[in-house]
Amino acid sequence: MATMRITGITSGLDTEQMIKDLMKAESMKLNKVKQDKQYVQWQQESYREIINQMRGFQSTFFDVLKPSTNLTSAASFSKFSYGITSGGISSTAVSITATAAAAKAITINKIDQLATKDTWTGASTGIRGITTNGFNLNELGASNLEFNLAIGSNAKKITLTNADLISPKTLQSLTAEELKVELNNKISSTFGSDYSSVVSVVDGQLKFDFAGSEVKILEASNSESMTALGVTSGVSSYGYKSKSIEDLFGFTGINLSEISINGKTIGLNGTDTIDAMNKKMNDAGAGFEIKYNGLSDKFSMVSTKEGSANNIVLDTAETSLFMGKLFNMADPTTAQVNGGALNAKLTINGQPVVQGSNVFQLDGITFDLKATSTDPIDITVAINTESIADNIKNFVSEYNKLIDSLTTKLTERRDYDYRPLTDEQRESLSDEEIVKWENRAKLGNMKSATELSTFLTQLRNAIIEPISGVGISMKDIGISSTSYQDRGKLTIDEDKLKLALENNYDEVVSLFSKQSSVNYADTANRNTRNAENGIGSRFNDVLRDYSRTTRDINGNKGILIIKAGIDNDTSAFQNDISKRISTYDTRLDRLTDYLASREDYYYSMFTKMESALSQMQTQGQSMMSMFGGA
Repeated sequence: MATMRITGITSGLDTEQMIKDLMKAESMKLNKVKQDKQYVQWQQESYREIINQMRGFQSTFFDVLKPSTNLTSAASFSKFSYGITSGGISSTAVSITATAAAAKAITINKIDQLATKDTWTGASTGIRGITTNGFNLNELGASNLEFNLAIGSNAKKITLTNADLISPKTLQSLTAEELKVELNNKISSTFGSDYSSVVSVVDGQLKFDFAGSEVKILEASNSESMTALGVTSGVSSYGYKSKSIEDLFGFTGINLSEISINGKTIGLNGTDTIDAMNKKMNDAGAGFEIKYNGLSDKFSMVSTKEGSANNIVLDTAETSLFMGKLFNMADPTTAQVNGGALNAKLTINGQPVVQGSNVFQLDGITFDLKATSTDPIDITVAINTESIADNIKNFVSEYNKLIDSLTTKLTERRDYDYRPLTDEQRESLSDEEIVKWENRAKLGNMKSATELSTFLTQLRNAIIEPISGVGISMKDIGISSTSYQDRGKLTIDEDKLKLALENNYDEVVSLFSKQSSVNYADTANRNTRNAENGIGSRFNDVLRDYSRTTRDINGNKGILIIKAGIDNDTSAFQNDISKRISTYDTRLDRLTDYLASREDYYYSMFTKMESALSQMQTQGQSMMSMFGGA
């Protein structure tokens, strides 16, 4: 329960204000610790801003997932312009990509033949559709033939009576062929003329089927019709999907567990559905893909690679019997289209060339053949110096921004007239005034920070120090720092850079992208790694040293991560500055407790004073009363 404090009643003093004034002096220590804590928090925010700048710079120019701008990889310099013409007109018969080793000009004299994949296409299997089983129209008795027929999403009642027949017969006396005609006539008049061939006759039985749409037969008003047709209500033309391959094809005497294609044994089971069988065959890694096309009712098989070396081979006689069942052919090899896969055939610079694929590499050029051509195709390859130079210029520009930001932080002077605001001060200022004040108070919070100074020095050394095995420097390609006042910022002579790319392309690529054989984690040989690395890997190493969230072999994260941490990482709370902030919190708790006790002390003292004055007053009044009475 809170203590009730009543002061100044006897003395007439404003003891509340007096205690507040006394506590102001006592609170100065608390306010100072709060201000010191706030200043350290601002330092942490500044460090994290710099870490994010570093990581952004690193992501743009040294990320393996961004090959077009990744300066640690030669791929970012593989920017070429191509000319592909035939008779002076652009040709689409071939496309190319090149590397630095590419010949500058070649001629494809002709493209005789494109490479193809080995393709096998079977005959119709007959598994799609509804086939009656022993239909007997005598089962109708005196009833009409009546059932509901669904084709796709449309369902209609089909009724066939003796009066409907186009031949002078009764229903019971119709042959299968005659009933087919009668039913197709009735279905056509009911669904439309496009549905005039839904019913066919196969081996003396009726078959209901319509390519591209599911067909269903359902019972109507009399069950005799289902018995007469030899079907069960609800039967579907897509019923094959749920049936086993044994039921569909009758693989009696074939050991399905040892089917072998292209040297791969494929373990099948008679209870497999078509989908399950296809998946097992395609997942076997045997260099082919098999499919069943429900629209054409045919199986097809295609090699996964082009060229005659990748033709599909049925390894055993048992496998041939199995594939014959699927393709509905006595000899399954007759399903092979054009006798097998073809190789690409062309002539380059007068030399006949045979390739097993339409995509192949020769002399630093990747060719992708698109069409045959009897006319010569002239190909020219040129380094796109403009695009490469733009990437390097962008790198220098972003590097200069980073240098500017860091040197500004390092050289800012602290304005000691502006300390972090106390709670009382904040209450007396507007939001705009608070922002202006705090912007001044934050100045210089990273002045002369050792870690940042060392970081900048390492980046400058990465540019200046020679690279082992590379005969040029950044200065040789027009990139340098002009004066000490530039604080290490770089300038570019664009003409000199483009000239270097045109005349010394390979050396420029090595200057930026050369990579040491020494691993980044091998800290014992860091000097060797640094000497062998190009500019890209050197910069990336320095950035990783300071901003990585992964741990090294000693369990340490990046230097600035250890110091200030970063959001969305465990270091956000586990870092050196957060530990300092925690000590301030401990001191604040202690000071808060101390101030509460001091305030209680002052109230206690004034209460005692009031009590003493009250007693004196009572005694005085008593004495005056006694003397007055005499």
